[in-house]
Amino acid sequence: MGSSDAFDARDRARRAPDHNWRTPFQPRHGQIWPWRSRLGKAGVLGCGQAYLGDVVERWAPPDLPARWRFAGPHFVGRRAEFDALEEAWTAVESGLQQVVFVGGEAGAGKSRFIAEAGRMLHAHGATVLLGACVAELGAPYQPFIDPLRALHAAAATEVAASLDLLTGATSQPDNVEVTNRQVLYDAVCEVLRAASRQHPLVLVLEDLHWAGKTSLGLLAHIAQHGGDMQLLCLASHRSAPPDRSDALVTTMTQLYRLDGVRRIDLTPLGAEDIAEYVIAETGAPVGRARAASSILRDQSGGNAFYLREVLRDVEAHGGLDGLDPLLAVTPQTVRDLYAGRLAELDEECRLLIEIAAVIGADFSVPVLAHVAGLEVPVVLAALDRAGAVGLVGNLANDSSSYAFDHVLGRQAILDLMQVSAVPRTHARIALTLEEGFANEPNRIQRIAHHYASARVLGHAPKAVQYLREAARLARDRLAHHEAGQAFARAANLAEGVADRDDLRLLAAESYRDAGAFALARDLDRAVVVGGSPVNRLRAAVAYEDASWRIGHLGFDAAELLTQALSGSNVPDIDTTRITAIASLGRALRYSGDAERGGLLVAKALGLARENGDPATLAHALECSIIAMPRPSTAGAAALLCAELVALGRAAHSPALVVHGATVLAMIGYLTGDPERHESARAETASAAAATGASFHLMQSGCYEWARAFASGDVGTADAISSRLMRLEDIGELGEMSERLSMQTFVLRREQMKLDQVRPLITGHEDVAAHWAPGLLALYCELGRRDGARRALTWLVEHDLEPFRASATWPATIAFVSEAVAWLDDRRCAAALRPVFAEFAGCNLAVGPLLAVFGSADRYLGLLDSVLGREGAEDLLRSAVAMDQRMGAPLFVGYDLAAIVDHLRRSGAPTRRIEAARREAVATASQLRTPRLRGRVGLDGPHSGPEGLTFRELEVLRLVAEGLSNRQLSERLFITENTVTNHVRSILQKTGVANRTMAARYAAEHGLLDVGP
Repeated sequence: MGSSDAFDARDRARRAPDHNWRTPFQPRHGQIWPWRSRLGKAGVLGCGQAYLGDVVERWAPPDLPARWRFAGPHFVGRRAEFDALEEAWTAVESGLQQVVFVGGEAGAGKSRFIAEAGRMLHAHGATVLLGACVAELGAPYQPFIDPLRALHAAAATEVAASLDLLTGATSQPDNVEVTNRQVLYDAVCEVLRAASRQHPLVLVLEDLHWAGKTSLGLLAHIAQHGGDMQLLCLASHRSAPPDRSDALVTTMTQLYRLDGVRRIDLTPLGAEDIAEYVIAETGAPVGRARAASSILRDQSGGNAFYLREVLRDVEAHGGLDGLDPLLAVTPQTVRDLYAGRLAELDEECRLLIEIAAVIGADFSVPVLAHVAGLEVPVVLAALDRAGAVGLVGNLANDSSSYAFDHVLGRQAILDLMQVSAVPRTHARIALTLEEGFANEPNRIQRIAHHYASARVLGHAPKAVQYLREAARLARDRLAHHEAGQAFARAANLAEGVADRDDLRLLAAESYRDAGAFALARDLDRAVVVGGSPVNRLRAAVAYEDASWRIGHLGFDAAELLTQALSGSNVPDIDTTRITAIASLGRALRYSGDAERGGLLVAKALGLARENGDPATLAHALECSIIAMPRPSTAGAAALLCAELVALGRAAHSPALVVHGATVLAMIGYLTGDPERHESARAETASAAAATGASFHLMQSGCYEWARAFASGDVGTADAISSRLMRLEDIGELGEMSERLSMQTFVLRREQMKLDQVRPLITGHEDVAAHWAPGLLALYCELGRRDGARRALTWLVEHDLEPFRASATWPATIAFVSEAVAWLDDRRCAAALRPVFAEFAGCNLAVGPLLAVFGSADRYLGLLDSVLGREGAEDLLRSAVAMDQRMGAPLFVGYDLAAIVDHLRRSGAPTRRIEAARREAVATASQLRTPRLRGRVGLDGPHSGPEGLTFRELEVLRLVAEGLSNRQLSERLFITENTVTNHVRSILQKTGVANRTMAARYAAEHGLLDVGP
């Protein structure tokens, strides 16, 4: 039925049933899975031919997975689910990959449903590959290992090497080139794509609620990059607590927005399905089966596993007449049922089944025999007896491996064991695997798990030894998150303080490499609190390193580093202390204490040069340049960057090159040097690709984004932002969203998509509780003039020094200047103009190019225009020249629009205004940027209701305020005749008769205020 992974002994020799049979009272379910004719298309795609691209020359697909070759209990129901699966398969046949998440509670029948689908697809020509996760400590990429080993023969040599590393078939040699997990993921996609050209593929991944981060990352990569494969991926998972996986839920949420990703949730079996099952299993008449089905549905809740177990028990105790309508099936009920079956077995068989349950859901007969101290024939005979009562089933034709009929059944047996017997059995299994069975899958991980489970018997040191080894193997395969978990588990078992701290530091390092910065910081903090003086320094340095990468302010890191340094008697010239001093300097600069931080970084740099250790010098240089360079420090910072890049090249360290080249490219943008910027940007991209580290790829990607955004290609910029958000190993999704929030805001602003947040903004928010410049910019874009005035006044009246010390200071200059110009606030312009002057002749960006704003002279020119200064137009023309030199047509458009506004404000002749306007319109018309187009008055798909242009919306708002045509002319710096034309157009487009009705229209449509 749709219920289990069962391999019932009495049906073992029986082939899978004919799925077209139906009971007399049940109509046939249409044309379920009519694939025979459609799968014939596989021949056109290369079935049996040599055309498989560069990867596959000739490949024999594997047979049906062994565990599916024997029929279990009858399968019933799931008609709607099969219909959904058929839709997915139709898409696969047309060449569109599909990923289907099959969810349900434990025992809902996920594995059996997938097995039935897999059997039918295999019978009609599809290649079926099966992999599964394990509840215990598994190997990295666990569910992909068996499928990829089956595909190994289909891989070219260079792809096969990556597959061997991923599956653990080979260790990574010292000179291996694969340091980037992206290479491994790409290799998997290559071999899947090539194999799917020969036969459509069905990739089954069972029990993903137990999957590690790397497995979920690989699945996400396949979903995102395998769109042209003939591949159906079926991924089962438990969707209900306590088994539901938060990591899997996050992955599924991110993937659901992709085409070709869908979910099927198995609902409880209905009464008709249960009646059909009763008939098939017991031969009962239709009427009797229907009567029993209602009771069975209430007892089992429609859970397929519970249904099967209850019916088995009923059959063993008198049949349906003995059905107790008051019985409610619970986990305790299942344990009682299994206790009864175990009682039917002899002592030897019962002990064997208990040992097998401790070994795992699947178990090797030779290992079981060795642990039990019995001959293999004796063990096989006992397993036959256990199979006869529905406990286990054979997995292999040679009877070398067996499995429990369901993981819930195995758990029931574990729950029934004596508590003291469990750790003793774990210890015996660990010793057996340790002494032999070198070819057992996941041997090191399993030994570690069993020794850890036997720690109460004094096996903790052995557990730590093998957990270390498991972690090393995971790091070798670039599975850093799993390595961190193994190291952390070992640390919890370590008996000595030094060993524990060393393991915590190793775990934190792995978690940092995996992007799990919160976990890394927790472990580092624990070492700072209770470790040795040297380890405290190491941990505090590591804590700070995990903090700045995700944009955290340095207050906590500075406090921990200060404590570690004050509690250590390590001399200043020691490399560990130098490193800590440099990190403290960086942390202080991130927390706003630029002066003290700069002094400490300079001290560390001098000590590092004196010490002569290249790694220490590199760290000091990194800490020296990481802060956002300012115009006054750009020259000195560029020299340090060049030194770090040279050091990285000499050490063959692309990571050092990235760090230096990233800031060097930033300096090139800041100073308006396109040659330096482009050269350093290209070196950043090359070095980031070489490291493969997500943090470096994010930095390189931001430079791509900035180039696309500044050129006005907001579509490409949007795609790059989405790609950056999907990067693995760079922090949690919330951390990435926060880090890229500035980028997201300016992009959504340019796309005119900020209206989505309008209902959430009242205009009365507490300015002090938010980042004031950002709130001010949002008020301006939403046309909240009163809120903008309040936020701007708050900024001017408060100390700006914290904002100046922040890396977001350039964005503050941009947002505040735009607001001052929109509000025409001379008082604020006069107060802010001297503060912003340091960036004259430069560009504004939040580094490393997370967001770019173009020439600072535009913003200074806006302020000067409001102040009525003569040099305003010169500054705006200077901005045009800068943005043209940097290849930024989007910003050129805004420069030209600012010139038009300035000419109107200053009362320039109409012909000059019109000439400037035409130039601005000509530039904006070449770009698909809604905000800029609206800014210069172009009509377009993003104009207001009834096709109102931006200028008409502005006029309508002022009409609603009661301004006359003359007042409108003075406010907007246009002629009264032009105002009259705008008003006439507004009345025509809105279909109203007069200005009063136009004002009412504006109120009804939420147009009473329009942003800049």
